[in-house]
Amino acid sequence: MTTTQSQPSQLTLAEELILIALDDETGTLISLPPFALELGLASAVIGDLTLKGRLDTDATHVFVTSKLPVDDSILDETLADIAAEPQQLPTETWLRRIAEEGQVLRDRVTMRLVKRGVLGTEEKRLLWVFKTRTYPPTSGIEEREVKSRIMTLLNNDDIPNPHDALLIGLLRSTGMFDVLLSRPEQERLRARIDQLANLEEINRSLSHTMSALQVALASAYIGPM
Repeated sequence: MTTTQSQPSQLTLAEELILIALDDETGTLISLPPFALELGLASAVIGDLTLKGRLDTDATHVFVTSKLPVDDSILDETLADIAAEPQQLPTETWLRRIAEEGQVLRDRVTMRLVKRGVLGTEEKRLLWVFKTRTYPPTSGIEEREVKSRIMTLLNNDDIPNPHDALLIGLLRSTGMFDVLLSRPEQERLRARIDQLANLEEINRSLSHTMSALQVALASAYIGPM
């Protein structure tokens, strides 16, 4: 295995997750397991803050390592919430709290991509009555770059940078590889996906926590902890 690493992305984990979750042709979200995207975005925010040296995790808890803002409104608000909590809370609690605002978080991340010119917006009507908004890619360059970067890593022996290792873990946990890869590809690449995702300690704890939460939330409305 070589140690060549791809260059870190200029997009956050949450932004790349939204890009991959949007269907190229329709500009709407692909079909995922219940609460997978909400929990994936919550995990992405935690992951982005760890990459920036503001949070760390162990097998069960999230804790603050620095309270300094990172000049990102979504990340800074989450960091402030975690830092303001007088007790150290389990990772599951924070993922659930952030996921409670999953639709708001999804919209904020999506609109950030619109403002950057990565996505466009179109309004359509369903049955000529109900309005719906879609978010087609403007050029598709960013989305193709993300997918190409991930597929290249899955098909070679390179060690990814921490950002890409976390993204692969998020794609695995949310079930997005079921959409991105054919069944034969999934079988062929399963060991490589697990290998790369498990390079980061946080992926192991987030993946386990997400799986447990999905089971619980699939049969109940997300309520306060």
